[in-house]
Amino acid sequence: MPLMAATINFDEALAELEQLQHTDMQSAITKLHELEADFEHMTRFQQGRLLVFKGTSFIYAGQYQEALETLIQSENLVQNSDYLFSAYSYEATAYIALRNFKNAFMVMSKSLALINRIESIDIKRASYLRLASLYSAMSVTDEVGTYASKALSLASAHDVKDICTAKLYLSVYQLELEAYDKAFDAFQSTRLFCEANGYPLISFIALKGMGESKLRLQEYSTSVTLLLSALKGYESFNFQLEINSTHALLAETYLALKSYAKTTEHAQYVANLPDGTSYTALKHAVFKVLAEQSAENAQFEQAYEYSKKEQYYNQLMFDEAKMKTLAYQAAKFNADEQSREINLLNKERELYVAQQTVKEREYTNMLMFVTILVGGLFFLGILLAVGQMQKRKFMRMARMDALTGILNRGAGQELGENLFVQATARGGDFCVILFDLDFFKRINDSFGHGTGDWALKKVVDSLKSHIRNGDVFARIGGEEFAILLPYADEDKGMEVAEQCRARIEAIDTQHSGHKFVITASFGVSGLMADDLSLDPLFHRADMALYAAKANGRNAVVRYSDILKCDKQATDLRRHIASPSV
Repeated sequence: MPLMAATINFDEALAELEQLQHTDMQSAITKLHELEADFEHMTRFQQGRLLVFKGTSFIYAGQYQEALETLIQSENLVQNSDYLFSAYSYEATAYIALRNFKNAFMVMSKSLALINRIESIDIKRASYLRLASLYSAMSVTDEVGTYASKALSLASAHDVKDICTAKLYLSVYQLELEAYDKAFDAFQSTRLFCEANGYPLISFIALKGMGESKLRLQEYSTSVTLLLSALKGYESFNFQLEINSTHALLAETYLALKSYAKTTEHAQYVANLPDGTSYTALKHAVFKVLAEQSAENAQFEQAYEYSKKEQYYNQLMFDEAKMKTLAYQAAKFNADEQSREINLLNKERELYVAQQTVKEREYTNMLMFVTILVGGLFFLGILLAVGQMQKRKFMRMARMDALTGILNRGAGQELGENLFVQATARGGDFCVILFDLDFFKRINDSFGHGTGDWALKKVVDSLKSHIRNGDVFARIGGEEFAILLPYADEDKGMEVAEQCRARIEAIDTQHSGHKFVITASFGVSGLMADDLSLDPLFHRADMALYAAKANGRNAVVRYSDILKCDKQATDLRRHIASPSV
């Protein structure tokens, strides 16, 4: 065995492995296993390179904790080399997948610090591409375009792989900006280039991007064809994360085509994945699809159950987005703080030199000391004030819905529970109103998400002045809102809901640049004798909301009114008696 190992040129073998990871993953894994058998015969640096490639293969397979452990082990072996950047950047990828955003930004900062030390244009270009990838995963859209453009500007005609990757991230950048026509053209150009130059995995990623662009443009038949081709390609690479994502997009596309059996097949594939942070967004998407499909098929109890799961994953996504924002802001704040500390240290060093050279000028030195001391205290005071302002800002961001300016789901429910306890302790009534904008998806699909956002803000602005100061107004989902009325009975809730319904219907939409009608369906539920928390009121109001939608929408329905209808009463009793409720 030692003689055989001695005949292997490990540098050439590792270079071949690096190429295979971009062209033929199965062959790359086979090659990786072959080289692992000779691990002890390699130099420390060669062992480090091999561990970087092994960590990368774990990421492709979705084994992020194993990837992290392997990459951290590689750091000591590739010290003071350009491969240390690769180790850090892939570690950041694993941390992002594990939703450890604080550590992700920490190792990304280490990567950025290494870029200035990199003299090789080739490695600097590859470094920019890794940063574009990481910022894409962190949803920092502007940085994706910035670093992908930097990488492309450093590429010459023979840098085919890096050109291919840079074009891909510029395509992703257009998709994130919701410029879907431009995104499709960019992905198509990327696919043709990468396929012609022997990079099939990136070609399949671009193919999926083309399919998603067509989905957003509502060209569903074309989207299905593209996504199915991408799925087949991903399966050949065993790229599990992208396989899962493509199934979710196919479920959404088949729903638009009314192909319910296919919708269920692809949605259930994702729904059956184990719960984990890597699948939160995908599960939110497929449970939304299943809820809409059930509602279209008049399976309202099933739609309600799927909707609850959708809201659960929606809250997880909101929490994750908040964590990303806070981690990103904290990283920027820490970088600024480090810069200020360096400046302060430089000033202190300059002061020390000046004091040594002009000792005889005691009075002047004393005056300088006092001046700098006062300035330092003033600077510290400003820093503390800015820190407090940032803290208050982050706390406010955590409670408020960024689009509409009202309470978010978590803050609204927390405040509502407190008011509920106060009201019931004093023998007062309590009422919950839930309402949902009718056919809101049509507004987004017909006029764009900007018009949809305008409609949401306009609805909130129209109702704010009509809601009492002691009431709670919160956005609890995409187009779903809640109004909580302490010390108000169900009749008062019906009155408020009807007034709100009328005000929404009266909104003049011409200022949005389009002409359309906004309506909403309302569900109302009052306090019952055995209610111990808000959950039963929310549940009954939600059932009333479903009934309002089933009865034609743009209506207000109280829960007690539903019970007057024999069929609906039977359905509701069966739903309430179900152990899953």
